[in-house]
Amino acid sequence: MPVLLILLLGIIDFGMGLRAYVNVSHAAREAARYAAVGNSAGTFTGGGVGECDGATTTTAVGKACAALDGLGLENVQDVSVTYPNGQAPGNSVRVSVDYDYHYITPVRSFVNLFTGGSLDDSIPMSSTVDMRLE
Repeated sequence: MPVLLILLLGIIDFGMGLRAYVNVSHAAREAARYAAVGNSAGTFTGGGVGECDGATTTTAVGKACAALDGLGLENVQDVSVTYPNGQAPGNSVRVSVDYDYHYITPVRSFVNLFTGGSLDDSIPMSSTVDMRLE
């Protein structure tokens, strides 16, 4: 029974974790596309809960935060928009999104009970997208 329970909870958390990863990738692409067509980069202020809450959707950072809204914005660690070679057309914009996925089931507790604490509290997810400026 414990093995079946761990398997079932693991499947649920794997599905939700995969959903979170897809959303993080989508948010990075959305923000990169928005910045690539000449819109403002914006800034992400770290260090608090829900830092994306005050972001406006008129910046690339705001677009990324809006795309992550269904995941829980308090787990967004960083959204950065950089222009490695300047902002001239033909150069690139790089958007990086960092997010911490927290387990939604007690699978971590069950696994740590049998393995002696091998799973962390959260799984860090990140996505980086480079896009050519138009």
